[in-house]
Amino acid sequence: MSPFEKLLVDLVAADIRYVTIGEIACVFNGHVRTTMDVDILVSADTLNLERLLDALTLFGEGYARELTLDDFPLEPGAVRVVEDFPLDIFTLMAGLTYEDLKHHVRYWEDSSPPIPYLDAAGLILLKGDSVRERDRMDVIALRQLQQA
Repeated sequence: MSPFEKLLVDLVAADIRYVTIGEIACVFNGHVRTTMDVDILVSADTLNLERLLDALTLFGEGYARELTLDDFPLEPGAVRVVEDFPLDIFTLMAGLTYEDLKHHVRYWEDSSPPIPYLDAAGLILLKGDSVRERDRMDVIALRQLQQA
């Protein structure tokens, strides 16, 4: 099991409401992209964030134990935790929360437990207005996959 997969499976096992976004979600949707980090969108309710903080103490060397609930306001931007790889944690992205995107969550069944990821339509919602070239290229590829 890759370090990416181990972390994502551990988050599911800890009963954290999150969805994988970014490059890993692109891969799960069939658009292969190389990545060096993991991006997740989490539900920002207090209990969920407390579970996340507890789970992150076991990630890598446990540097995330320095984080608090105050580090996760419901606003744009990510909390970055750098261990074996960078983990970017969002509570709000493109004006959308986890709850806004719940109906776009799918599950990668090749792991146990299955890993939640955002479907192509959800990723297009998040990336559609991005100014980043990489995101615009993802949107084109994801739209092509939807038409196939």
